Amino acid sequence: MAASYTGHRGVIRHDGSTDAAWKNFVCGHCGRPVGGAVIAESSDARWLWCPACGEPSVEDSSRRIHPAAAFGFPLEGLPPEVEAAYDEARRCMSAGAYTAAELVCRKLLMHVAVDKGATPGESFQFYLDYLESKGYITPPMKRWVDLVREHGNKATHELEAPDQKRAESTAMFTAELLRIVYEMEHKARRYQVEAAPADTKGGL
Repeated sequence: MAASYTGHRGVIRHDGSTDAAWKNFVCGHCGRPVGGAVIAESSDARWLWCPACGEPSVEDSSRRIHPAAAFGFPLEGLPPEVEAAYDEARRCMSAGAYTAAELVCRKLLMHVAVDKGATPGESFQFYLDYLESKGYITPPMKRWVDLVREHGNKATHELEAPDQKRAESTAMFTAELLRIVYEMEHKARRYQVEAAPADTKGGL
């Protein structure tokens, strides 16, 4: 049972002059690891401030920080709709909403297929076959992409909720697919531009 409120007397306000006034944490707003300021604390909570983005966070009595940092890692080069769905899956994981995370990961495979030219409104299996036929899912990838399908189907059609380990594997494999399909191509294009030799005049 949570402790009852006893007034402001139990709240300690820090001025930054002691080690207790600072805490290293990953900000759930901007995703950056920071040396955050502990603005105030009580026996049940600490109120934190991120120096990178200026947003507040709260650490509860179990030492969980709210909002939690998004699960996994950001990816570059994603189309807007794919990026939005991927961010949603990461936030669901951080909130412990594992069924929702697996459903979004399943939907992400459909987003990728349509972005790569598949017709909207087809079956889920059609999209997987399409990605494979276009070479986006290679033979070494088939097993772990199929796990995303299996887990997404279970989250959709079965009452039993996924546990954290299964959901983490679903999110991890989905991120890896997005990294291969989008981020590596994005970085390759950027590298080619950065590495291209300058034009020369009067050459041979």
